[in-house]
Amino acid sequence: MNLSILIPCYNWDIYNLVKELHELCFTEKQLNNFEIICIEDGSSQLFSNKQITQLQCVEYTKLPHNIGRSAIRNLLANKAQYEWLLFIDADSKIKTQNFIKNYIEKTTKKHIIKNIYYGGTTYENNQFSKNQKLHYKYGKEIESNRKKNVFSSHHFLIHKTNFEKMKFDEKIKSYGYEDILFQIKSNRNFIYIDNPLYHTGIKTTTNFINDCESGLQNLIEYSYDKECVRNIKLLRLWNIVSIMKLSKMVLWIFEYLNPQIIRNLHSSNPRLILFQFYKLGFFIKLKHMLGKKTK
Repeated sequence: MNLSILIPCYNWDIYNLVKELHELCFTEKQLNNFEIICIEDGSSQLFSNKQITQLQCVEYTKLPHNIGRSAIRNLLANKAQYEWLLFIDADSKIKTQNFIKNYIEKTTKKHIIKNIYYGGTTYENNQFSKNQKLHYKYGKEIESNRKKNVFSSHHFLIHKTNFEKMKFDEKIKSYGYEDILFQIKSNRNFIYIDNPLYHTGIKTTTNFINDCESGLQNLIEYSYDKECVRNIKLLRLWNIVSIMKLSKMVLWIFEYLNPQIIRNLHSSNPRLILFQFYKLGFFIKLKHMLGKKTK
């Protein structure tokens, strides 16, 4: 097998991740050739990342401007010289020494070219600060379990010819839902495997909520796409609320309770049901504001 490992990076220290991946690749007997490509997507903080170029088969590039989460992945795929592409988010940490091996074993199956394999995301039992509890709790209790059924681009393996027919939607430049939309629009088989990485990029509550709002803005133009409504939980909820003509009531409750909800989400014991309601309420607010502008 020939493998290109592709890491999009934005203001994150990737040295240890790349070094560990490099060691795993060099000791993996089933790999004929490999490369690791990292592109800084307009990062303002570079840490010691440039030092990865001292490692054999590693390429490092810094873009002067941020091009977005979708475009950076497409660019990485274009740069890759080998047929198998393994995308890995920069804020990852190796959990098992079989990580590369587990992906390679999937390529021995028939019709593998038509499949996309992705592994799980898990979290170390660290003591995160109070202002990181929401992201940690949401990631551990919801995202980790949901990824068994819903594709995540945190790390995944895809054949290059397959990726060239799909690609990420470059209209999506900010954070959120670009991976789910990649899955919905691809018409390919996405298969979950038990091959986790640690997610180390735990955001503060303020940044996590901001990213959530960014993702909801990305969903606006897909809210009338039947396939998206069927496959994205928040759009299904919004559609039900709209059909039942409850949007105005939900929006009123959201705006009335917003200070209390925000206070809870920033607490040491954030309630995830309130966060889910916040997302629905914020999305309805966006739709309401958009409706006003178009009148």
